[in-house]
Amino acid sequence: MSAEQRERMFIIFSMLISLFERAYLLLYEEKMTAKQLRRWRSWEDYMGEWCERADFCAALPALLRGEDPAFAEHIQRLVKSHS
Repeated sequence: MSAEQRERMFIIFSMLISLFERAYLLLYEEKMTAKQLRRWRSWEDYMGEWCERADFCAALPALLRGEDPAFAEHIQRLVKSHS
């Protein structure tokens, strides 16, 4: 993979982290109704798919700098559960 391809991949990963964090901040709650849980699980499934990728996981330390601590902890738990 060229340096340009790595840079583009990192940009895509950064956009995904921003999207995932936004979904977490807007949708995740400790106690959810069935409807809320359905919406959240859809996002969490999508996050989980990305957490199965070695290249995404390898970039996470850099991607999570400055992100919401609860979100960072949540996505790191997803990585562990999908590895």
